[in-house]
Amino acid sequence: MPTPRVIDFHTHPYRPEDLAPATREFVRGVSPAVREHGDRLRDPQYVADLLRAQGVEHAVVLPEHCPRTSGNVRTESVLELCRGSAGFFLPFASVDPNTDPDPVGLLNRYIEAGARGLKLYPSYQFYYPNDPRLHPLYEACARNRLPVLFHIGSSVIPGTRLKYCDPIHLDDLAVDFPDLVVVMAHGGRGFWYDACAFLAAPHRNFHIDVAGLVPRRLLEHFPDLPRFADKFVFGTDWPAMPKSPAENAAVIAGLGLGDDATDKVLRRNAARILGLPLPASSA
Repeated sequence: MPTPRVIDFHTHPYRPEDLAPATREFVRGVSPAVREHGDRLRDPQYVADLLRAQGVEHAVVLPEHCPRTSGNVRTESVLELCRGSAGFFLPFASVDPNTDPDPVGLLNRYIEAGARGLKLYPSYQFYYPNDPRLHPLYEACARNRLPVLFHIGSSVIPGTRLKYCDPIHLDDLAVDFPDLVVVMAHGGRGFWYDACAFLAAPHRNFHIDVAGLVPRRLLEHFPDLPRFADKFVFGTDWPAMPKSPAENAAVIAGLGLGDDATDKVLRRNAARILGLPLPASSA
């Protein structure tokens, strides 16, 4: 079977000095890529070649502005990493409404510099997604047709406060910002799978990214996935993952979803959300 073509909606740069000690040790422990390639993962061209060989057509690269918990991978460094990739890497922004004096001004500057979306970490940055202070951020993203990716699920990072990423707090966004594209990263990993699925089904702009989930168990977590294939996007959390993108994609391709649904999950839904040219269906 040929390697499936994918758009990876959820990757992180490997800059160990930007990670909190516990995060750094976790990534080193779980990631064969880090153990095998080490400091070569600092080279964007090396990483692009590595991911292309795994069937990746584009990769979203996520900053992580969470100095009180997981680390402080700044948006500036992600924008710089992505700059010379000819569109292969797609940078997102990260701001913290609790610590950044002007988060919406900062976000607007990042958008002008090329950010293609916003990643928010409620359980690492300590706020509820429906906090009114975040409304200007959502307005900016909706105005610019940029998706907002929320960390929604469990975490091994010390200091995490899971109450902040209960997906029920996203429901207000669907009502107050109906044009805002929301992606729930990790699909509620742990005990919120059903909640994420129930939110994604009726809300036209809500989606689930499967990063950090065991691919062979996706139909256990989301038994209606074949019926709602338009709602799911492929993501890996690379390099913090025990398997390669190609291995994860191959498992999803073998779930029996059908060619059209599989291609939607692996790349076409992500292309639509990111405003990329829609790849031809492999069905």
